[in-house]
Amino acid sequence: MSTRRRRKSDDEPRPFWRGIPHYYAYPAMGAALGLGSPVGAFLMRYWLADPILKVLWVRHELQYNFLFYAYMGVGTVAAFVVFGYWLGVRSERQRVNNRILNARLDELHLKSVTDGLTGAFTHGYLHEILELEIQHSLTHKTPLSVLMLDIDDFKKINDSHGHLFGDRVIKETAETISSSIRSEDILGRYGGDEFLVIMPGADAQTAQQAANRICHGIAKNGYDATVSVGTTTFDGRGKKDGKALLEAADANMYQAKREGKNQVSTGR
Repeated sequence: MSTRRRRKSDDEPRPFWRGIPHYYAYPAMGAALGLGSPVGAFLMRYWLADPILKVLWVRHELQYNFLFYAYMGVGTVAAFVVFGYWLGVRSERQRVNNRILNARLDELHLKSVTDGLTGAFTHGYLHEILELEIQHSLTHKTPLSVLMLDIDDFKKINDSHGHLFGDRVIKETAETISSSIRSEDILGRYGGDEFLVIMPGADAQTAQQAANRICHGIAKNGYDATVSVGTTTFDGRGKKDGKALLEAADANMYQAKREGKNQVSTGR
């Protein structure tokens, strides 16, 4: 029903080397460091050699001390590779544990901001998202629409069919709303049988079309339930806060109820 709000970093491409297991990467780095030992020793001796005889010194050094450099290289490379593998195994295990922990934290965070029955976002989280979307609208001068929805005569449904049936109606209503809005829209359960939809970048016409789809979809779901919807749109200019938007949408929703329910009111 609800999806986690993606962070900007989630869409950034990861370097290919970030995906290499540490028990491969660390031994490779160890081998490179191990080779530095004989190479460094050779360069140091070369630097200290007589500058006039450097060419002869190189030939003589490689001819008589090759086994020394080979022994030093094999020994240090082997030691660094073994140590790198041991360190890489421990590091990779920790990286996997961290990945599992992060996934668990994401899951717990999602549970903390979503309603258990419908999967829609919670009342408190909706207020946070709405303020962020208002700031985005002000910055980019783009419209922002809000839909406030309430199931008509929900108390009668509960009294007539019981609370379990009422919960089923709420869940089906949330699913119908979710299937009637855009993927970028944000659905939340604002109260018991009341829902809120935040529509970034949606103008008044787009919001009204979505509200009409919701009304028609819920009226046809076979549960004898209907909704009244109030819409309001902020054009991204002037001063506006979340409270004012919610109050306008709420007032329009009650206007729809007064005018006969199962309809959309835009406040015009």
